[in-house]
Amino acid sequence: MSAFDSTAGRIARCRERIPDYPAQLVTLSRLAYHIQKRSQDQLNAVLKKHGLTNVSFTALMVLYGSENETQRASDLGEACSEKPANMTRICNELEQQGLIKRRSGVEDRRSVTISLTAAGRRRVEQLSPEHWAILHRTYEGIAERDLRQHEELLKRQLANLEAEGQ
Repeated sequence: MSAFDSTAGRIARCRERIPDYPAQLVTLSRLAYHIQKRSQDQLNAVLKKHGLTNVSFTALMVLYGSENETQRASDLGEACSEKPANMTRICNELEQQGLIKRRSGVEDRRSVTISLTAAGRRRVEQLSPEHWAILHRTYEGIAERDLRQHEELLKRQLANLEAEGQ
């Protein structure tokens, strides 16, 4: 029995009760949520041992992948899909751990840049293989061509949602 079976049952009952209910689309949406939630829970369990959460690790990864390992605070929040107040809290924790450094702008002190420290870089490199292991388990047994197709479909979905917001 899958953890998704009870959700599938509720979706089936909704379809019986509402003739136009888009059961397949709801199923795909709920499956995506379940997969995301479980992978995040597994990653958070790994990261907790190192004083991090998925969001704080994502912030470190965004910085690691940025030019000069630096981002404006507002850009970091956007890249992490986090609200400013939560990003401030996360950056406070990362700064206390010595993983990032914040600097106020010279011309505009309201502008803050955030940079990865050497310790932050080492933490990213240390924890990345554990993150990758979760990703490999998630996509185990799926052919490369199917992964490419899945990526293209997800990009189309994202483009649809982004077009709606414009």
